[in-house]
Amino acid sequence: MTLQKRQAIKALILLVFASFIFILHQSGEMTNFIHPNYLHFSQFASVLFLILFFFQVPRIFRPLDAETDHTYCSSWGCHHEEEGLSIKSILSIGIITVPLLTGLMMPYKTFGAEEAVKRGIQYAGLDQKKLGDSDIKSMLSLPVIRFDDIGFANYMGILSEYPEVFEGKMIEIEGFIAEDQFVTKKQKVIARFQVTHCVADAHASGFKLENSNEFHLTNNTWVRMKGTLKVKEESQNYIPVIHVNSVETIDTPKNPYIFS
Repeated sequence: MTLQKRQAIKALILLVFASFIFILHQSGEMTNFIHPNYLHFSQFASVLFLILFFFQVPRIFRPLDAETDHTYCSSWGCHHEEEGLSIKSILSIGIITVPLLTGLMMPYKTFGAEEAVKRGIQYAGLDQKKLGDSDIKSMLSLPVIRFDDIGFANYMGILSEYPEVFEGKMIEIEGFIAEDQFVTKKQKVIARFQVTHCVADAHASGFKLENSNEFHLTNNTWVRMKGTLKVKEESQNYIPVIHVNSVETIDTPKNPYIFS
């Protein structure tokens, strides 16, 4: 029996992939990368990698009498089933292992103020599903509009579409503080990232703060804010802004993204 290096490496890659995805699920960190609705797909992938690993294990060792003659093989590989580590196989294995090594070795962080400013923060004109009068009336009946994880996306859509209707309403929201480079100097905003499928399509949305200079608001700090909704005209659009009444610093939520 001889050890087939390429087959052993394939088996190891499959096992590490399965283990890595399993660990992300067990720690709850998988939602830092994909929408919860797609968790079952990654779970299926983890199980599939594990099954393929067990199929791969028997191929790691080959009887001596089954050895293939590589006399006429080049450094780039053979026309038959090759088992050695040629340049071609090293390149293919390297391409496969890059995302795995990146995930294992490079630290990651959740998106915050820096990423929001780079991608652009949306204050109005958000693409939302069509909402009826009942949704607007329901919001108007609330003594305080609380932007929780469930209602955030819908509330943002309604307020960006009909800001003047809600002028004067009290609002409570949690998010990170950012200083948009396109906003008036020293005026900050409060924002959250919304994720539709995965973090690759994440976009930041939030409110400009009318009187941010009255409070000690540190960039990229998570806060719970209460204030009054007002309307501001900007670039021929009316957008909702918050007149801040109180600010409380909070820890970064376990799930910082809004999944819409």
